[in-house]
Amino acid sequence: MASRKLMWSVLAVALVACVDETPSGPAARFGSSFDRGGIPRQHTVVVNPNANGEAIAATVQEAIDMVEPGGLVQVKSGTYNERIVINKGLTLEGIGDGSEPVVIAPPGAPTIAVQVATAEPVIIRNLTVHFSGANGIRGDGNVDVTVEGVTARAVNPPLGQGSVIGVFNDAPVSGGRAHLVVRESFIDGGVSAAIASAPPFPQMFGISQRGDLDGLLERNTIRRTGGACITANTRLDFGGEMNTDILENDLDECYPLQRAGALIVQSGTLATVPIFATGAVNIVGNTIRNTYRSCLPTTAIAHIYARARIERNRILDVVQPCAVPQATRNPAAIWIGSLNPITPGVTAIVRFNDIQGNAHAGVRLGPNISAVLDVTCNWWGAANGPSGLGTGSGDAVLKEGAAATPIFTPFATAPIAGTRATDC
Repeated sequence: MASRKLMWSVLAVALVACVDETPSGPAARFGSSFDRGGIPRQHTVVVNPNANGEAIAATVQEAIDMVEPGGLVQVKSGTYNERIVINKGLTLEGIGDGSEPVVIAPPGAPTIAVQVATAEPVIIRNLTVHFSGANGIRGDGNVDVTVEGVTARAVNPPLGQGSVIGVFNDAPVSGGRAHLVVRESFIDGGVSAAIASAPPFPQMFGISQRGDLDGLLERNTIRRTGGACITANTRLDFGGEMNTDILENDLDECYPLQRAGALIVQSGTLATVPIFATGAVNIVGNTIRNTYRSCLPTTAIAHIYARARIERNRILDVVQPCAVPQATRNPAAIWIGSLNPITPGVTAIVRFNDIQGNAHAGVRLGPNISAVLDVTCNWWGAANGPSGLGTGSGDAVLKEGAAATPIFTPFATAPIAGTRATDC
């Protein structure tokens, strides 16, 4: 009898221990450590094909599948020939030792090399992506993507349109706003000057943003794109709200096949109904060049919708004498407005920029601009100010049709973009 009582006492203690341990253990904080397929979940997973262990994966996709939502995937140096899909919030980062990069290079030409397919925050850091399809890093819907210190390069991209990095969101469908941050990255569209001189060639955009989105693009270097280096487009129905800051980027070798411009804020296509998109775009501190004197850029900055602050940019020798008009704009370093009569006017402040060596015009306003815009304190490449509406010999200030004449005096008498000047 005593032994039976002892047995029941031990069993009771064991049951109590089991019941008490669960609420305070790891499962209470993080959920089950196994998914439905029995794969153990880890907060940090290292990708290393030459090692084994509980938190080590042989491929990047395997590590993504293993890691806890919100966890960290660290990728050792090497080349990983795989397409990846990120379907949970996480940080994906390279941890190379400096001897060689961490390269994701899917075989063939998949439509998307690195696909973000979750609304949870995703950070991609210190990786190299080589791709031969239409898209390098892409998210659709209300994604939240941060790309830092990444080299993304198109390798023999196909004819047609694509993006090295792109986020596209239609809030009425997705149910929320998208977020995109791209900073301190190198973006290469793979279209050389030789290829661009003999169309057709791939229309590979550098960074593409579309629809309902909040963006921050800062301190990136973008080269060799077959479309604009940076775009900020409305939804396909010409609606949505785009708020984005485009800061201190270095843009060159932008060869837009449709001659749009190095940096464009527009409807994406020629609007057939009035544009009702809203938002605010700040274009500040960027350097835009056309080193190989391509005829393709009609504009350096084309701004068609949303409020804008365009300040402290250096736009140097972008628009060449051989640049040609387009359906929505005429040649100019900075074009504001539209030739499309159904496009409503916009407001913009254009100050403290260096606008030099651009044929046709430095700033040009479309006929739909009824507000008097402030384009003062810019350097036009000559101490006596702009030509066109001005009386100087620098890049011209022009307006089309019934556009309101902008205020362009006083003007800077020396380069001003790189200074801290608050007046001229």
